[in-house]
Amino acid sequence: MLCKSAQTLEGAWLLEMNKNENECSGQEKDNCKCTEDDVNTEDLNIEEDFDLTKWIDDVVDENVPLDEELALAQEEEEILSDISASIGKQIQEELDTSDDVKQKRNIPLWVKIVGGTLGTFLLVCILLIITPGGRNFIWNTAVNIAYGRMKYNDGAEVVQQTVIDDVEEDALKNQITDTPVSWDTRHAEDGARQEEGVINVLLLGEEAIDSGGGRGRTDIMIIATMNTKDKKLKLTSLMRDLLVQIPGNKDNKLNAAYEIGGIPLLYETIELNFDVKLDGYVRVGFDDFESVINKLGGVNITLTESEARYLNNTNYISKPQYRKVVPGLQTLNGNQALGYCRVRYVSTNNHERDDYGRTSRHRVVLNAIFDKYKSKSLPELSLLLYDILPLISTDITKNEFETYLKVAVSMGLSEIEDIRIPADNTFEEGYARKMAVLIPDLEANIKVLHEFIFGSVEE
Repeated sequence: MLCKSAQTLEGAWLLEMNKNENECSGQEKDNCKCTEDDVNTEDLNIEEDFDLTKWIDDVVDENVPLDEELALAQEEEEILSDISASIGKQIQEELDTSDDVKQKRNIPLWVKIVGGTLGTFLLVCILLIITPGGRNFIWNTAVNIAYGRMKYNDGAEVVQQTVIDDVEEDALKNQITDTPVSWDTRHAEDGARQEEGVINVLLLGEEAIDSGGGRGRTDIMIIATMNTKDKKLKLTSLMRDLLVQIPGNKDNKLNAAYEIGGIPLLYETIELNFDVKLDGYVRVGFDDFESVINKLGGVNITLTESEARYLNNTNYISKPQYRKVVPGLQTLNGNQALGYCRVRYVSTNNHERDDYGRTSRHRVVLNAIFDKYKSKSLPELSLLLYDILPLISTDITKNEFETYLKVAVSMGLSEIEDIRIPADNTFEEGYARKMAVLIPDLEANIKVLHEFIFGSVEE
């Protein structure tokens, strides 16, 4: 500010001098207050012509007010103060950050170990998921765990049992004679039909209530087919009262084959009569069937009014506290669903009675189970299977189990198609050894079955 004031004083002095010169040049020399000699003289006396003190007062009053100078000086002082405060704040923040870093460096050893372990675990999980080798490892581990939960039984140690004919009371009363049967088994000469891309697994529900501790009868027999050609899951109900040829035994109802000779004889019987090669079986007892349904949280079934009334007033639902079903769509627990599957003497909603209605209900329940599984997330499904698989017996090997799982996953199954054998108009109702039976036209039923399972009739 002092330098600026000095420069102002110097400039004002020079202007004043120029003014005096101009005034002299504009007048006659004799009238001029200061002659040329006076101007050029070396001993020029400024104090006589120019009052410096007065001039300074004038300049200060007019051009640079003192209060403005003080204000500018104060403003500069405030700016410097703000800058200093900002720098101080930044330095303090840096110091605080440095303290945090020091604190972080002083993390307890156990925290470092846990953090490192979790980090390693997450890295391994990521590698398992994103790499082909990792995914194969996860898949193989899951297959091994699941397969290890099931009961393996190939029937190698099966013991032949003697069975009693399932005679109907009406047959005894009326003394109805046997219906003559003519079997044509030429199709069996070349072995039962099988094709690549078609997997047939026999689903069995065993009723062993009156078996005396031995094998019971397979009142539920369904061929579950995975056809990779048309990418469909298909269910074929085999009615238990079908009269069939049982190798090494008298003709009998189909459900007697398992009771007599176990899984091996049942395989032979189905392959002989229907020309279909089976790739394995899955069996569940009726008591375990209830558990399977309960672990799923029940199944959604629509009952007719007559079905609901019948179930509430009979012992088909074995536990009286559950005899409270209603007409319409509802969730049935295991005991209720099993009772529903066993009903024979009430028509279904599509007007099927007797064993036709019963097998129809089997497929309804299996579809409901399938729908339940579809609605579950992968973790939920894994936990369910872990609980359910110990209730299942099978002769499927681990390699076959893995193959079938891969086929099911790759097909992306979302719907089920189903039929019943014997098909409509391909059988007669009659009696054999006073047993009420269904006598099939084997050729016609084989044609229907092969069309459904394989998509064509073998020439």
